[in-house]
Amino acid sequence: MRKNPYRIGRERGIPPRLKEKLKQLPSIKGHEGRWIRRTLIIAAVALGAVILSRFFKPEAQLMNSIEIERIESSGVLSVGVRDDMPGFCEDGVGFEAELASLLARRLLPNSDEPLKLVPCTSKTVSTKLYDGTIDVAIALQAEGGDRSYAYSYPYFTDDIHLVTLSQENTSKQIQELVVGYIPETPAGRVFESYLSGLNPVPERGIIDRLLKKPVTTPDPENTITVESVTYGSYDELLSALKSGRIDAAALAGAYVNKYCNVLAEETGIKEYYLCDIDVGSVNYCMVSSSEEPALMQLADMLIYDLKSSGKFSELTQKYLSDIPKRTMPGVAY
Repeated sequence: MRKNPYRIGRERGIPPRLKEKLKQLPSIKGHEGRWIRRTLIIAAVALGAVILSRFFKPEAQLMNSIEIERIESSGVLSVGVRDDMPGFCEDGVGFEAELASLLARRLLPNSDEPLKLVPCTSKTVSTKLYDGTIDVAIALQAEGGDRSYAYSYPYFTDDIHLVTLSQENTSKQIQELVVGYIPETPAGRVFESYLSGLNPVPERGIIDRLLKKPVTTPDPENTITVESVTYGSYDELLSALKSGRIDAAALAGAYVNKYCNVLAEETGIKEYYLCDIDVGSVNYCMVSSSEEPALMQLADMLIYDLKSSGKFSELTQKYLSDIPKRTMPGVAY
């Protein structure tokens, strides 16, 4: 039986004939391999350019998109804002109003008055986006809250707080408190997610589902039970808090500032505390219709440039320094 001359033996190493064949392969080292190295570099650069053009469209290309042409033809960018949120936008002034102005001037650099602010609420944003009343909304829209929207990068992360009127409650465990919240709000949704994570139910595998094995339930002795009450409005929620029907109210920092700081005299909350419990947070983003994603890609570029230049931090410090953060729980406000 004829032996394979190219077979590599464990003891003999590489046979001479195979070594000769390997020597004939082109090398990327030294002077002889310079053309191969250059070819590989050019190919890598070309591949990188394709990837970048696919995932990071140049601004000039985005500015020639259909949605930008539509806005240019009207000569104005209509932006929906919550015009009743201190720090963010109130009477046309605030952090979100500044972002709206900067975005409008970026999209319409040749327009004398490129921005039109349109007051809206969380319930009317969707309607006004799709009937053409507004092009963009910068109105405390929670990230990922609606699949019909295109979202920008987050421009602010807002902590969700359990607000109490008794300092004694600040150090209590969640199961020792009666907590009120509004389900339809970002704070309400984050709080519900927090509650569902207290007693997680193990997911069943495919085999368990096929065999129809019963779902594993948490051990009653180790189950955390939280008494919570839902409300339909902030007035109802704050009234329950003041009357003592609940021990704490789940509120985003923006709304803590509005109802417990700015409007303290109207709401009758003279002093409040933040519980030590970390419920979670919510990201606020600019939104447009999902059919006009170029607007949000350009918004991303604006946010990136503002953060790189330091302008973003300046605006945050100017307008949002009073928004409570989860840094000093238990301190009276």
